[in-house]
Amino acid sequence: MPGAGHAPDVGRGAGPRHGGAVHLRRHPELAEQGHVSGTAAATRATPHHQGAVGAAARGGQPPAFCCSLLPDDLELLWRDAQHQGTPARQRAAQALIALGAGAGLDGRWCTRVAAADVIRQDGIVFVRVGEPMARQVPVLARWEGVVCDLAASAGDEFLVGGHSLAKNRASNLAMKFKVGHGHPALSAARLRSAWLAHHLVVRTRLPDLMRAAGLSGVTVLSDLLADVPVLKDEQAAAMLRGGR
Repeated sequence: MPGAGHAPDVGRGAGPRHGGAVHLRRHPELAEQGHVSGTAAATRATPHHQGAVGAAARGGQPPAFCCSLLPDDLELLWRDAQHQGTPARQRAAQALIALGAGAGLDGRWCTRVAAADVIRQDGIVFVRVGEPMARQVPVLARWEGVVCDLAASAGDEFLVGGHSLAKNRASNLAMKFKVGHGHPALSAARLRSAWLAHHLVVRTRLPDLMRAAGLSGVTVLSDLLADVPVLKDEQAAAMLRGGR
């Protein structure tokens, strides 16, 4: 991966307060911990596995995957986000990526998150979202600093910038996203799927994942199973027996 050691620290005063881009770590997926005060530790790379398989929507749920998502795609998306044409577009891209990959929020929620919706409790950063399925979602540790920094610089706007409540705002922002040659397109649904797949890989309990994701059934998750590595027979047997 590119040299994260040259990345600037995340800090409360890192960016303009109204619609401008926040000067974040170049590769936020490296940050295990982040705080509004600006402390962060770069200790690991992208999530274990961010692969994807295309799937059609079922039961009224959005499709689990729009197209394949390779392990390096998240880093490429973040890199492109830093090179959008205006500070406002940089900020919007950063917020869509951080809220999608960090909290599984797609177009139903990600464009309506305000600074007051980012909460720290007992050392964990949560994002509070409204209907459908109002809830508080814990943010993956590697994205905490990014989300907190966006909240700290949002002022009275949403984290993506502005005040628009348009239902199609996420897709409109994604359409304006300038993609590097050979890089993946920006898609809020695709980022949500990457977040879901990550939690399946790290064995987050299904009831807890469904609650955090706002899911009422497991159909969407079934489309992601092909991206969960299969254990060796002896490992699977030990787990099914109740061992570690």
